[in-house]
Amino acid sequence: MSRIDRNEYKDWKGFGIRIRKSREAIGITREKFSEMINRTENYVLSLEKGDKSCSIHTLHQICKILKEDPNYILYGENRNVEKENTDKEILLEIIERCNNEEIKVLKDIILAVFPNLEPIKRKYSKDKGGTTVK
Repeated sequence: MSRIDRNEYKDWKGFGIRIRKSREAIGITREKFSEMINRTENYVLSLEKGDKSCSIHTLHQICKILKEDPNYILYGENRNVEKENTDKEILLEIIERCNNEEIKVLKDIILAVFPNLEPIKRKYSKDKGGTTVK
């Protein structure tokens, strides 16, 4: 066995499982995730199945998007599971991951479900001239 073989990372199946579980835990689809890390959906699928490896750059992007420690993604270690997110933190996380169109949809859903927030909508809605009405 060569020196390279002994030090080579081999847990690509576990790596992929941890990526998939982390992605699903925060509610990101494979399609959206692949866009966020600038890779194809097929690549992400192969990565999650453990059929592909990735570069340090891709690992960095994955960890940044999933907000996971690289040690957890690579080895299943040091995951910050004891921290319980508040509802506000979860909502802010969801909003942070949305594009402008998705944010508008979220806003419309919230205003439809909570009509008592209508004064807030009026406060920040735009008039026909494009200026913000306060």
